[in-house]
Amino acid sequence: MSKPLRVLIIEDSEDDTLLLLRELRKGGYGPVYERVETPEAMSSALENQQWDIVISDYVLPKFSGLAALEVLRKSGQDLPFIILSGHIGEDIAVGAMKAGAHDYIIKGNLKRLIPAIERELREAEVRRDHKRSEEERIRLVAAVECAPDAVAITDTDWLVRYVNPAFKHVTGYSKEEIIGHRLRILRRDKQDEKSYNEIQNILTQGKNWSGRLTNRKKDGTSYQEEVTFSSVKDSSGTIRNYVAIKRDITEKLRLESIAEAVNTMNNIGYVFSGIRHEIGNPINSIKMTLGVLKRNFDKYNKADIMEYIERALSESSRVEYLLKTLRNFNMYETPALQNIDLRPFFDKFSSLVKGDLSLKKGIDFRISVEQGAEFSYADPRALQQILLNICNNAADALEGRPGPRIEIGVTKVSDMILIRVKDNGAGISREEDANLFKPFYTTKVHGTGLGLVIVKKMLAKMNGIIEIQGEKNVGTTVDIMIPGAKYD
Repeated sequence: MSKPLRVLIIEDSEDDTLLLLRELRKGGYGPVYERVETPEAMSSALENQQWDIVISDYVLPKFSGLAALEVLRKSGQDLPFIILSGHIGEDIAVGAMKAGAHDYIIKGNLKRLIPAIERELREAEVRRDHKRSEEERIRLVAAVECAPDAVAITDTDWLVRYVNPAFKHVTGYSKEEIIGHRLRILRRDKQDEKSYNEIQNILTQGKNWSGRLTNRKKDGTSYQEEVTFSSVKDSSGTIRNYVAIKRDITEKLRLESIAEAVNTMNNIGYVFSGIRHEIGNPINSIKMTLGVLKRNFDKYNKADIMEYIERALSESSRVEYLLKTLRNFNMYETPALQNIDLRPFFDKFSSLVKGDLSLKKGIDFRISVEQGAEFSYADPRALQQILLNICNNAADALEGRPGPRIEIGVTKVSDMILIRVKDNGAGISREEDANLFKPFYTTKVHGTGLGLVIVKKMLAKMNGIIEIQGEKNVGTTVDIMIPGAKYD
C-alpha cells in the first residue's frame, strides 16, 4: 500500500515534475502534489494547504531555490527542503545547505531521492517532537512561575536547585538566598530533622508524601504549611530530584480555630439547653409526684401510693436512659479498626434483629452483599451499633404502614463500601431533614435526639460518612460509606 506524501514542487518543467512523481511512486509513495513556479504561488500553497516536504529546482525563470527557501522561512513552517537540479556545482550546493536546504540531488541521479526523503521526514518529526516538548516545557515553567503556592526543586541531598517567585512570599527567602542551600534550612529546630528523614524514606521508595509541617521563615517566624513532596525519576528510573509544593496555612488554621471555638461554645450551649430540658422535665415530674404523695400519704390507700411510686420510677428511668445515651456519645473514642468480612458480619446481624423485626413487627427484612464488596475496614462493634440504631429508627417509621419493608444492600464504590438501608416507612420532611443531626432533636415521642448524632460521630472516627434522604409518606434511604479493607 502506498504511503501518502504531500509534496510541494517548485518546478517550471512539467516533464521533470512527471519524472519526479514517477520516482516517488517507485519508492512506495502515493504523492499528493502541487507544482508552482513563482513566489506568490508558493506562498499561497503554503498558506492554504499542509505539506510534508518541499522539493525545488535551483534555477527557474522567475524564481530560484534560494528564493524558495526564503519564502518557506518567512512562512514559519519547518518542512524538509530538498533541491533537485540538473546543473549545480559543489560550491553552490554547499551554499544552499548553509542557507537552509536539507539536501541537494542531481536530476540525472535520482537513486538518492527516496533515502533522502525518508531521512528528512524522520528528522522533521524529531524536530517537531522537540519543539512540542520545548513548548510544553515553556508552558510548564510559566505555570510554575505564576503559581500562588511555593514550588521548590531539590536534588536527593535536599540542595535547592530551583524555587518559584511564590517561595519568597511564603518563606521570606529569595531565589538567590536559597539556591545551593538545603531545604532543611526552613526547619524549626533539630527535632524536625526526624520529620525530613521520614519524608526522605518515603520519597526514596518512589512514593509521594503529603502533610503539614511547622517551619521557620527567614525572619524567624514559625508558620504552618501544607506540603506535598514528590520524587522525580530520569529515563532509567533513578530518582534525581524532589519537588515540594508548599502552602502557608497559618492564617487559615487561626481562623478555623476561632470558628471551631465559637462553634464549640454554641454546641455546648445547645447541648446544655437540651440536657436541662430533657432532665428537667422528668425531675420536675418526680418532684410534683413525691410532693403530692407526701401531702396525701395518710389519705391514699396502698394502690394509690403504688401508682405515684411507679410514676416517679418511670420518670427516674427516663433520666437514667438519657444519661446512658450521653455516655454512649463519648464511646468509641479510639475505634478498634480492622478488616471485616461483611458476609458473616451481616449473617450475625440478621440473626440479632430479624426476630424482633420480622416475627414481632411483621417487617420484611432483607440483606444483600454484592460480590466484591465483602470486606471493609471498620470497628465491628461500632458498625453493629450504628446499624441497630438505623434499623430501630426504620422500624419506628414503619409502625402502622402497609407492607413494611427494610432492605440493606452492600456495594463497592471506588475504594469505599456503601451500606444502604432503605425502608418504605413514614419518611421525613425537608424541615426534619435539616435537623436530623442536631443533638436532642427528635420526631419520636420517647426519643432523646442523640441517636443519629452518635452514629455520625462513630462513623467519623472510622473515616466514614452518613447521608439520609427521605420523602414524606414514601420512605427513607440511609447511605453509610466506610473504607474498604486494607492490605499491606
